[in-house]
Amino acid sequence: MTTQRGRLLASSMICGIVALGAGQAVAQESEVSEIVVTGSRIPQPNLTSVSPVQVVGSQEVTLGGRPVTADFLNQLPQISQNAATGLSSTSNPLSGPGGVATIDLRGLGQTRTLVLVDGRRLGIGDPNTGNPNPSPDINQIPSQLIDRVDVLTGGASATYGSDAIAGVVNFVMKRDFEGLQIDGNWGVYKHSQHNEFVQGLLGPRQVAKPKDDTWDGASRDLSIVYGANTEDGRGNVTAFFTYHDQEPVTQGKRDWSACQVVANAAGVASCAGSPNSNQWLLASGDPMTLPDGRVADQVAVVGNQFVPYSTSAATTPPPFFNSNEYSYLMQQSTRYTAGFFAKYDINDHFKLYSDFSFMNDRTNVQIAPTGLFQGSGPSATSGFLVNCNNPLMSAQQQSAIGCNADMIAAGDSVDMYIGRRNIEGGGRNGYYEHQNYRVVMGTRGEITGPWTYDLYGSYYYTSLYQASQNYLSISKIQKALQVVQGANGPVCIDQSDGCVPYNIFRDGGVTSEALAYLDVTGTSRGAVSQRIVEGTVTGDLSEYGVKSPWANDGVGVNFGFQTRREHMEYAPDVAQLSGDLSGAGGASVSIDESIAVTEGFGEARIPLIQDMAWAKDVVLDVGYRYSDYSTGITADTYKVALQWAPTDDVRFRASFNQAIRAPNLLELYTPQSVTNTSQVSEDPCAQGAARPASLAACLNTGITAAQYGNIPQCPSGQCAVLQGGNPDLQSEEAKTYSVGFTLTPTFLTGLTASVDYFTIDLEGTIGNIPLGVILQRCLETGDQAFCSQIVRNPINGALFGDDVAAGGYFNGANVNIGSGTTSGVDVQVNYNLPIEMIGLEEYGRVSVALNGAYLIEATTVPLPGDPEYDCAGLYGPQCQTVNPKWRHQLRVNWTTPWDMTFSAAWRYIGEVKLERDTNEPTIGQNGNDPFNHLLPARSYLDLSGVWNVNDTFTVRAGINNILDQDPPLVNSRIAGTGLPNTYPTYDLLGRKMFIGFTANF
Repeated sequence: MTTQRGRLLASSMICGIVALGAGQAVAQESEVSEIVVTGSRIPQPNLTSVSPVQVVGSQEVTLGGRPVTADFLNQLPQISQNAATGLSSTSNPLSGPGGVATIDLRGLGQTRTLVLVDGRRLGIGDPNTGNPNPSPDINQIPSQLIDRVDVLTGGASATYGSDAIAGVVNFVMKRDFEGLQIDGNWGVYKHSQHNEFVQGLLGPRQVAKPKDDTWDGASRDLSIVYGANTEDGRGNVTAFFTYHDQEPVTQGKRDWSACQVVANAAGVASCAGSPNSNQWLLASGDPMTLPDGRVADQVAVVGNQFVPYSTSAATTPPPFFNSNEYSYLMQQSTRYTAGFFAKYDINDHFKLYSDFSFMNDRTNVQIAPTGLFQGSGPSATSGFLVNCNNPLMSAQQQSAIGCNADMIAAGDSVDMYIGRRNIEGGGRNGYYEHQNYRVVMGTRGEITGPWTYDLYGSYYYTSLYQASQNYLSISKIQKALQVVQGANGPVCIDQSDGCVPYNIFRDGGVTSEALAYLDVTGTSRGAVSQRIVEGTVTGDLSEYGVKSPWANDGVGVNFGFQTRREHMEYAPDVAQLSGDLSGAGGASVSIDESIAVTEGFGEARIPLIQDMAWAKDVVLDVGYRYSDYSTGITADTYKVALQWAPTDDVRFRASFNQAIRAPNLLELYTPQSVTNTSQVSEDPCAQGAARPASLAACLNTGITAAQYGNIPQCPSGQCAVLQGGNPDLQSEEAKTYSVGFTLTPTFLTGLTASVDYFTIDLEGTIGNIPLGVILQRCLETGDQAFCSQIVRNPINGALFGDDVAAGGYFNGANVNIGSGTTSGVDVQVNYNLPIEMIGLEEYGRVSVALNGAYLIEATTVPLPGDPEYDCAGLYGPQCQTVNPKWRHQLRVNWTTPWDMTFSAAWRYIGEVKLERDTNEPTIGQNGNDPFNHLLPARSYLDLSGVWNVNDTFTVRAGINNILDQDPPLVNSRIAGTGLPNTYPTYDLLGRKMFIGFTANF
């Protein structure tokens, strides 16, 4: 028989806060005399908190069939999935890191969400300079070991330190377990293709329609938990092992994401793709004249001839390459975790405890094949040099690119932008292996009288091995394009490394020998560590008579210190450091830096009035923290909070917090590099701009009059951005406010409810000036404060490339420059329906749990003095994801007398409007996009059931998104390159079926 002692499920529940998964009011256990509430370090004599806390019970994992921690957390309306920076198993495959899942609370970014495990800080989960938002990886937290998750809204820096601006997510783990528990879960997606609109677009681009009915994305999970107590009852060890395996799914397996859907100004949609497939143009921007007299800015290869580039021509490779056929909609991953929680009470003064956890995660992320990409070459214009006497070219091709007889005789070269997919080589793969260790050792106990202490040290370490596979070497491509006629056929001019000519001048000309020569794998290794030593002392001052004359309880205090040191190193190999991988988005950069902080803090809980008329309980909480960073930054953070319970039925609460986020290692020290960005998808001064700017406006951006209209356009909807650290950064600061109330009405048994309003005012945000703002302001005003941030290629004026020296980018280096406000209302209701009042108690019991979030505002001030824009209820490139005003999760449980529980959950995501169709400053244009003006609301229905077969075995099964709802379709030019015509906030894979069991021995 399995028992669990000390789990204290109610320990951090607030009166009126519900366990979402359980769908039942949480009982207050009589033996719990004092508990610790997330957001405070002082044990409290009741289940109250001055800050809004949402609680997810372990039953949500069971009933939802989501054994991956990130999957069930992302169902909460308080959690956002940022399309640009969010990381999960369904992340944008072009976003870089794989095998990492992060938490973005309130849409303020994962770096502004503090993640704790049992109240202790979790370290950064990915030591990779390609991940600009380093934050904890919650994949290392096995869901089967989670007792509950507390989600605290608003700043908590006075209690926990930096990063707690949006709030805190605290994972409370299962401890004091006794017995053996084995749990298994199997899931699979069953999707029926029913998007007839997109299916009608597939044929013209030669995109194959997916199978009508598909079973894919299978996942397998197994966990083993074993716990034992010592014979004297003083100690316990709880050990665990978990296994997770997820099969991948490509975007081409769903009809709505089978191609890149784009819509023109009239709202006419079509399947598009990347023109970096069979598209050639002169780096000078000059047009090409074909022998038959036709003039073309761009050409394509057909047979062994150049023809004017056309999106409708049948060429090999095709004019637009369909990346979605290869790109992962869901990553492949295999993960193991293991560890233990141990404790032993020597006596009341020394109660030893220790935690150990280990994770190994191996993930593959596939994207479309590599090749030659415009703007990635080694020439001064970031092009490729093709010699005029190259025997692989036909005479027609030589003439088309401007090679005359003299140039052919001299072997002169022509600088070209070449977009040519490696259709012969297959997709690129990113392999990521993360290995994580976490050790905590400490002791707690009594000092003397009312004083207790807790002293611990922790060590956290994560390593990364990453391999970029199936890429082509840029330097070798250049060599393989410089070819002359040899004694036995065409040969490379430079044969020093076994060069094989790369014949992309004719259909079917690429050989396996050439691919073998060009193939390169780039690798990198990294590690991040965190060392913490923390000591706290807690006391109840009532023994000294320190209490209010109108209160029964004395003043509680807690004070202590924390020292924390973080170190990160990342070392790419030569191929990645040099940017030699074609299609990798530029050169990787290395780092080897540390940061340390020493902090002192204190907190007091002061009962003011108790057990009086209209003042059942009035309590004041105050706290302060001083932080001193090795970077020279110092910070003072504090909190003031008040709660008032006039009766047992209602409790009001209000709080104010001054919070900070100190700049992290990457923001401070990452070397500068150039990479692609979807923030600006086209150059309005270049060829073929959908929204061309005037000559006068373009001159502001640094072009010449002669270049106007002749500049090569940013390829694949991505211009370039210079990214990098800034050691002069200061901390972000936030003021957070909350006010609300909780209800536990005695006249309505079984009902608990809470309503909380919050506001988070953020200043000095770390990031780059929005690139769209830079471009628009420069075009409109010519202000050098903005125009100086546009660095064009000095030769042809292009705004793309991958080299800092060559230019062709926007300056996106880190600065403290922005600000904004996020405010909203959280609503939670939990009701055990009184079915006994209508004589149905013999049918069991029914409970309802609602968790809803209303977003009032999500404003941003991109630059000091600028008007703010509000993303609440909007979506788009600047708002970065969908920001519905209302989201909720409603679960209804029916617990029958027949050892079975049936559950239904309704997940709702409200409608959102396209940002440019508003009059919001900076982002609004008062338009009415005929294709994507409004994304409709989405409702998802989940059904599940649990059967307690006997005292040992429990089985469960369910279907999520039972109606197989597709996500709203979004123009891929709006959603962003790499995303599957929508945002990851929605269910992407359709109907999921799962079955599982739990065995207790």
